[in-house]
Amino acid sequence: MSHLSSNSKWELFLKEFFKLFYFWLFAMFLLSIFRALLIATFHEKILSTSTSNDFLATFFMGLRFDTHSIMLFLILPFLANLFIYTPQRDVIVEKTRLFFSYFFLVITLLFSIITIPYFKEYNNQFNYFIFEGLYDDKIAIAQTIMQAYHPFVSLFIFILLLYITIAITKKLNTFSAPKVLLTTQNWYAKIIISLFILLFMLIAVRGSTNHRPAMRKWADISTDPFLNKTIINPIRSAIYAYTDNKKLHTTTQHNPFHAPNDTNLSSLLKRTTKGSHIPLPKHIILVVMESYDSWPLQEKYAALHLSDNLKNFAKKGLHFQYFLPAAQSTMNSLASIISGLPYAGVNISLRKAHNGAEDTSIFKQMKQLGYDTYFFYGGFLSWQNIGNFVKNQGVQHIYAASHAKKTTNKGIWGVNDEELFTLVTDTLKAKQKTFSIIMTTSYHPPFSVDVEKYGYPYHTKEDYPESFKKLDDGSISNKALGHLWFSDYAIGNFVKTFEKIDNTTLFAFTGDHYGRRYFHGKPNLYELSSVPFILYGLNIKKGLIDENNVGNHLDIAPTLIELIAPKDFSYQSFGTPLFFKSKNAITFGYTKALTHHTTFYIPSKNHIESWDGSTHRLIHAKELTLLPKEEIHKQVLKKYFDFMGLSWYATMKKHKRAKNENNDTK
Repeated sequence: MSHLSSNSKWELFLKEFFKLFYFWLFAMFLLSIFRALLIATFHEKILSTSTSNDFLATFFMGLRFDTHSIMLFLILPFLANLFIYTPQRDVIVEKTRLFFSYFFLVITLLFSIITIPYFKEYNNQFNYFIFEGLYDDKIAIAQTIMQAYHPFVSLFIFILLLYITIAITKKLNTFSAPKVLLTTQNWYAKIIISLFILLFMLIAVRGSTNHRPAMRKWADISTDPFLNKTIINPIRSAIYAYTDNKKLHTTTQHNPFHAPNDTNLSSLLKRTTKGSHIPLPKHIILVVMESYDSWPLQEKYAALHLSDNLKNFAKKGLHFQYFLPAAQSTMNSLASIISGLPYAGVNISLRKAHNGAEDTSIFKQMKQLGYDTYFFYGGFLSWQNIGNFVKNQGVQHIYAASHAKKTTNKGIWGVNDEELFTLVTDTLKAKQKTFSIIMTTSYHPPFSVDVEKYGYPYHTKEDYPESFKKLDDGSISNKALGHLWFSDYAIGNFVKTFEKIDNTTLFAFTGDHYGRRYFHGKPNLYELSSVPFILYGLNIKKGLIDENNVGNHLDIAPTLIELIAPKDFSYQSFGTPLFFKSKNAITFGYTKALTHHTTFYIPSKNHIESWDGSTHRLIHAKELTLLPKEEIHKQVLKKYFDFMGLSWYATMKKHKRAKNENNDTK
């Protein structure tokens, strides 16, 4: 096409550019519609204090991220239109445009449809957590999706929407550029139009008219945390999820938190016991409950009778309500409890499945105290590499679903909690001096236990107490609620049975992470963060430890050790015995911090959210320097990143450092 006149080239360029422009408008409309649909679907999460300004800010900021995402697909077609002038120019440019247009539609519709159930499960769009599935039981995940999330309905919707949007795209391709632009002969006008096109492309690619492009830290534009989560579209959130996961799991990079000043971990983590506080129990049993958070134990839900057994143990024993999980997922929290390493975004169960037990390992420490160590899991040992991990962390005896003989059904994730506890009882009843960790599984999709067979009282939601019928907004299904009840039912029967075998047994109960399912759609930040920690047994009396003391999963091991160990027993721990904590202290979990009065959410260095029991606040980090009364927020941010920096270092570097030290010694 080198023989084409400048006017012909101008006409070809404009016609193709406007086809891209019309598609850009359509794509912006699609992403805006999805944002509106996401907000409408989860409207119960909107704060009552949100104003029209919050909604406007959400949508306008969302447009900036949308145009950036769209231009990832349109920049190559634009460049092809700008530079290609060959005999096959029309075919190449049109096919390039159509390929990337259809590719955008496929990716956008697919990610958008997946985002809805993902948001329902994890209260967020895509984040690093989606990559945890790479280490999970893929068959079980697939079966769960098939049973719980209706994938064929989603597939039908995807195909239907794809057909409609492709048809609209084809219709848009029939539209031409404005005639007045095509026929202009004035070269001054052509230069001005070209500059406007280039300016538009620059702004569209950057999503911004100033020197900085649209950036994630700008997404917290409103005072409503839920609305802020809808600003970044599914395409951009998937990109951020990938980069976050890569950054956290790359071994060659610098510490993503604060680099620790003191890397002498042995001296930093050394603890010495003051002397035992209770007679030595024959058995110590720590039950880590799947998805069990704090809200079912709150008095305002007492009339539902979901957690009567645990509440009874809490009433007779010690109940620590100001308690954080190590992480937001089962394996990450469980790995922290077992290894004693705080979760800092790095998969502990993979990194610590070889090279021997950590000095902070709870199994290693209990063995030193003379206890035979056991691990019981209701699922299968292939899940998340858990079999190799717990073995490397020093456990002596491992049992899982495959060991459960008295069962009629092994479900997707293994045996139900009642059958798991039967396995525990049968295994331990003739043993002497044991320490066990039990990981339950029943309170997990697809919720396949016949809970009514065990006496669950609510056949339908119409059976709820009258006051709860009004509170129920569909946030949790009656079926899921039944499995929460069943978890408590199974634990209650287990404890009653085991106490008959040995009434000196020390029981400890905690949740692996907050459950992500609530009776209503507006849980506060405390309910979105905390898990219970309960100590129960013959010698656990009120007043033994102040129940108002704050703590986290890393404090479980040192608390149990301090309870039973002789004076001057030396061990290592990132945590502190709850005896020596304070209600005025600050405790940490991944992205969370907690004091006796306030819960904090710290998703990045850019902002911090807080809940003090009545008010939810969102403060940008840069604003803290301008707010002299925000000392607690400044303190929490600094301590959190210092703690996470040390945690990341211990997880990523410790074995390499120890090896180098050994070589130096030699």
